[in-house]
Amino acid sequence: MTVPVNRSLSPSIPSPDADGRLYLRDSELDQGAALIRAAARRLAALSNSSSGSDPPLDGAVDILVEIFDIGPQDVTSLRARLNIPKQTLARYLNELEARGLITRERDRLDGRRRRILLTPEGDRMTRQGAEARRAAMREVFLLCGPDAVTGARRVLAEIARGQMNRSSFPGRGR
Repeated sequence: MTVPVNRSLSPSIPSPDADGRLYLRDSELDQGAALIRAAARRLAALSNSSSGSDPPLDGAVDILVEIFDIGPQDVTSLRARLNIPKQTLARYLNELEARGLITRERDRLDGRRRRILLTPEGDRMTRQGAEARRAAMREVFLLCGPDAVTGARRVLAEIARGQMNRSSFPGRGR
């Protein structure tokens, strides 16, 4: 299915195969989704490789990055932010704790809750990954220019906010 939308491209975004219109073909949408997944894998690989973790942490890296970026989180909040099943989160937290990268402490306001914090080693490792990601993002942002960065941010923000058709997200609220 193709849904043409007439929108002129910004002159600062060079695209050899663009004709100034946005075509919403299934193949284009699939390619866009594939690019998003590939970019996410690349950023995760940067986080993993720069951390020096052996064996790699794979999915558990998201937990470290969330805590690094936002600060200590309780398990319920962390699960909601990452949108992962309880069992998966528990497995990752156990692995991270066994490696000495996180610690769990009782919440001062609600003793029933456990907050997840980075240990000094977890902070060091996650900081190295953040620096590698930032360097890669800086390079790409400079290469693409402000208009492309603004457009990409808008698209990703809308996807992250769930503005897409809710039926596109099976399994929400696991």
